[in-house]
Amino acid sequence: MENDKYLKRLMKKMFSFFAAAFFSLLMALPSLAGDFSAAQMKKMSTFLSNFTEVRMYDFTAEKVLDPNHPREMIRFGIWHHCVNNFPRVIKPANSKYGDASIDGTYVKEALKRYFDYDLKSLPSVYRGKEELSDCPQCSFEYYSDGVRYYFNAADGEAVYYAKVTKAKKLPDGNIQMKGYLYNADEPSDILGSFTALAKPHTWKGKPTWAIISLKTLNR
Repeated sequence: MENDKYLKRLMKKMFSFFAAAFFSLLMALPSLAGDFSAAQMKKMSTFLSNFTEVRMYDFTAEKVLDPNHPREMIRFGIWHHCVNNFPRVIKPANSKYGDASIDGTYVKEALKRYFDYDLKSLPSVYRGKEELSDCPQCSFEYYSDGVRYYFNAADGEAVYYAKVTKAKKLPDGNIQMKGYLYNADEPSDILGSFTALAKPHTWKGKPTWAIISLKTLNR
């Protein structure tokens, strides 16, 4: 009787072990599990880091691209280049509207590349809801003269990158990406986990993605 119980427990443990091993092997093979390769998820991590490095952790493209409230789209278009293309794109400015400037073409380029959005004009962005009569130049967060944006480039906050650990293609063709955000200077500092949604996109003849949404759950 005791031997029978022992054999049953042993068989149960062996089944659990092999089931776990099989599941791990399945997840390690993208072609079988339906997941993407490690190299592809690395590219996804870089793609999403373009948003998180400018402190965009929780948003939908629909809301960001609202032409009636353009602050976030203009902020992304400018600060993406501040982080990645300074000083090639960002130039010093001696202007009452800020100490730095950027050609609006680069702002449009960033929005097309990462959101698949065509920015038609270059709207100025107020700090508040309207212009301040006693200090007009103080009214603008990002001032546009129709060709260039002028702004203050000082920024000292921590930068967080995205690490995609799991991704899958959904029935509608969009890609769901999951992972966590970590401090670029201190990787042990984890901001939280995220779920992102993106659609296939082509940029300068190469396949990439355009963001649909990003949702972060803080630790």
